[in-house]
Amino acid sequence: MIAALAFALALFPMHGVVLGTMPGDRVVIRNGAVPLTLPQGDRVYRLAPKVAVRANVGIDGYVDRSTQPWTLRSPMVAAPFSPGLPETGRVIPVDVGSPLPHTELIDQDGRRLLLDQAFRGKVLLLSFVFTRCPDAALCPAISGKFAYIQSHLDPAKFAIAEISLDPQYDSPAILRRYGATYGANPKIWSLLTGTGSSVQRVLDQFGINSLRVSSNNFIHNDKLFLITPQGRVAYVVDTAGWDPSGVMAEARSIAGMESNPFERAKLSLLAGVVAMCGGSQYAGIVFLELGLVLIITVLVTYALWRVARVLWRTE
Repeated sequence: MIAALAFALALFPMHGVVLGTMPGDRVVIRNGAVPLTLPQGDRVYRLAPKVAVRANVGIDGYVDRSTQPWTLRSPMVAAPFSPGLPETGRVIPVDVGSPLPHTELIDQDGRRLLLDQAFRGKVLLLSFVFTRCPDAALCPAISGKFAYIQSHLDPAKFAIAEISLDPQYDSPAILRRYGATYGANPKIWSLLTGTGSSVQRVLDQFGINSLRVSSNNFIHNDKLFLITPQGRVAYVVDTAGWDPSGVMAEARSIAGMESNPFERAKLSLLAGVVAMCGGSQYAGIVFLELGLVLIITVLVTYALWRVARVLWRTE
């Protein structure tokens, strides 16, 4: 069943090495394994559009199995995906007020999309995860909160997207399976991946650190981007410890809808404190509560002091 589902996906990203060229637009490529989709092997591909390649160079592209031979679409000479610190000097960084980059990605159903166009007309909640993340407080927590949010926002006005940090493993078939575990509704929730070169550029643009610590694990920072219906960044939360109620209130405000100002203020305050505490939501809440207790204590002490002064004067 899994194999049938994987084959039904329209396109999937692949990295390979060119073994040789043939007349016309055909090349022989040794492709890397694509989980739940394609084993490693050697195959003849058509390049669309045709690009100049030579033997022993790496190549990225999207495999289309509806043709004979298979077609590698949007091919690009590229090295294997290599996570690391974002190289912001090579790109225009994305921050508040910035437009979304013009980047080709692919969703869990194998459909190509352009990031700056696919969600126009909707407020977009955008974050970064990877499906093998072992830390329940990070990627699984983000996806769990998105699972809650999707049932409280109108798909006609809002969209949710997660971009994979691990394009070598997170094929569309893997993302589709991952989304199913959270009950992801494709009408509002897109799980995105891409070729290694396109994902690497996106991570650079959005300032996402991604350091490999084992074959299946990354250390990375967390950011949530809220995007206007015109495709510009309106709000950035620099932690995974955000509160769904606050995010939904902020998203509704961006959409021009009535929203809870208290929840928005709480999001801003808590997100700032959590980020200050190294991204730990628990530490951030404890720190915030201690701060509130201190403020209340100071106010009560001041009030008692004023009352005592009044009483002393009357005596």
